[in-house]
Amino acid sequence: MGIEHWDETRRRWILYRSEAEHSADCRAYPYDAVPGRIFLDTNVVNLLVNYPDQIFEQQPLPSIEDALLAEDLEALMHIFYVGRRANWAIMASRKTLDEVDNTPDPEHRQRLRDFAVELISPEDEAIAYASVVGRRMIDAPFTRRLPDKADRELIGNAVGLECDVFCTRDRRTIIKKRDQLRLLPIRVLTPLEWWRHVRPWAGLCT
Repeated sequence: MGIEHWDETRRRWILYRSEAEHSADCRAYPYDAVPGRIFLDTNVVNLLVNYPDQIFEQQPLPSIEDALLAEDLEALMHIFYVGRRANWAIMASRKTLDEVDNTPDPEHRQRLRDFAVELISPEDEAIAYASVVGRRMIDAPFTRRLPDKADRELIGNAVGLECDVFCTRDRRTIIKKRDQLRLLPIRVLTPLEWWRHVRPWAGLCT
C-alpha cells in the first residue's frame, strides 16, 4: 500500500481525496514551512543512487518487504518530481564524501561520490565554514544525545550551510532523539515527513 493513490484511469497520483483533507494539511504544513535548503544524510544519498529509476524517472517500485524503505522511496519520488520546478537547494558536505569513501564496493563507491560531489556547494568559503561548524558540533552540549560523532558533524555541516532541514532515514538514533535536539536551528525530518511538508503545495511547484 503506497503513501499516495495512483489513479490508473487518469494516469496520475491522487494526493487528496477531498478539499477538506487538503485544507487540513495546508493548516498543518503552512507554505512558509516548506523547506528551501535541505541537507541529505548519507543514508538518503545511498537511496538516491541505489534507486534512481524509481525516484527520478517514476518507474514502479520493486517488491519491497521493508515498509519504511518503500515509503521513503515513494516520498522521494514525489519530492523530486515536484522539485523539478521548485527552487530548492539540495546539499551535502565534505564529510558526506568521507562517509561515502567507506563503501567497500569500488563501483558503488564511485557512483556515490559522483552523486554526492554534485550536492556540495561550489563556494569554497561556504563549504569551509560548514566544515568548521561540523567539527565544533561534535562536542557541542546540545548534540551529545546523539551517540555517533559523525551524525553530529553532518548536522553541524547542515547548520553551517544554513539549511532548513536535515533529511535522514536514521530512525533508530537521530529521529528517535530529535526531541532532545531542540536547540539546533534546523529541523530533522525523514523523507516521508519532508514530503508531507511539500504535499499540500505541490500544485504551486509543478
